[in-house]
Amino acid sequence: MKERLFFTFFIISIALIGQKDIDIYKGDNYFIAYPKDWELKKSNKNGIQFILYSKEQAADPFRENISLVIQNVKEGTTLESQIELVEAELRNVMKTSKVTVNTFDKIKKRHEIVYSVNISAAYLKVKQHFYLNENKLYILTFTALQKSYDDYKKRANSILDSFKFKPVSAKKWN
Repeated sequence: MKERLFFTFFIISIALIGQKDIDIYKGDNYFIAYPKDWELKKSNKNGIQFILYSKEQAADPFRENISLVIQNVKEGTTLESQIELVEAELRNVMKTSKVTVNTFDKIKKRHEIVYSVNISAAYLKVKQHFYLNENKLYILTFTALQKSYDDYKKRANSILDSFKFKPVSAKKWN
């Protein structure tokens, strides 16, 4: 029953992307769907699992991207305590940041933060989804130039929303 429900959600996630030309990236215990015109680069640096880059455009040298960082956390750590650390970092380290969304989604069991920040003369808008699963913090981040954020928002949201954890019974299907 769990596997049937999982695959139903999987098909729905693919449909949400709104494209026939999609790829699926499978991690150890998660998967994410993304358009084939986005470039996937795997990484092992600083907990970064992958970075998805938008299609290159001559008029826009910045490539909007989505990345996944996984961090080990101590047993008993709560998502709320991790969000408090992120909020403190935004206030103290990224002093130019302006948070516009900071909410917990009970249904999707994730925390979402959206903020704008100026880094090295680049005005960025960032949307992050935070998940806590099996003593690991998963940080899924969409980064865009502020001026082009709305152009990529729908597609980025579809990609972000396709991120799912594999059910325990399906974790061996890599």
